[in-house]
Amino acid sequence: MEVFSGLDPFFVDEIEAAEERLHLELSPRAKLYLIHVLKELSAGSHFFHAEIVQDRPLAVVLLEALHKSIFEKLRDLKVVGDLAMVFSGLYPDHLTRRLVDVDYFMMLGRKSYHMLADLYGAHPSKQELFALYSCLVAEFSLLIRILTEISAGLKLMDDSDLSRLLRRWQRTGIDTYRRLLDEHKIVPLDAPEDRWG
Repeated sequence: MEVFSGLDPFFVDEIEAAEERLHLELSPRAKLYLIHVLKELSAGSHFFHAEIVQDRPLAVVLLEALHKSIFEKLRDLKVVGDLAMVFSGLYPDHLTRRLVDVDYFMMLGRKSYHMLADLYGAHPSKQELFALYSCLVAEFSLLIRILTEISAGLKLMDDSDLSRLLRRWQRTGIDTYRRLLDEHKIVPLDAPEDRWG
């Protein structure tokens, strides 16, 4: 805890409580990044980067980033990764009126961070950023599990749509969805797809 002592205690406490409930542990690097993202999110609406996203699908923003200058590419890939992580973990109900769901945004976020790791990995002077984004790729599903647990605990997620909870659990294997199903006395017949590690 001393590594995180100078940071916002609310976010540190929420993350560590979720880790304990889920019997998971983020690396210090991933935890610091998550704290930074949550702090930036709470600071104001600029987090949603309206000037970059402009109501376009994140996949389009990612594809367009590939044809931009290196600095714009790095910026836009980070925006896509961060937004995909926040939407799929903390605000999954934001995705309910879309054709795709949490599992798609998880794939998109992981892909964005993977591309950032590749870009930074090509430059010897940027090895710390390469290590950061490589860590985020490796721990992406843990980050989503932690955020989903926080979302459920803070009641940011609507747990009344049982078919949506079931579908999300089957597609992601996230323990929080299974616990919410159990609370509603729903016993899934199918095991979740094992593709997130």
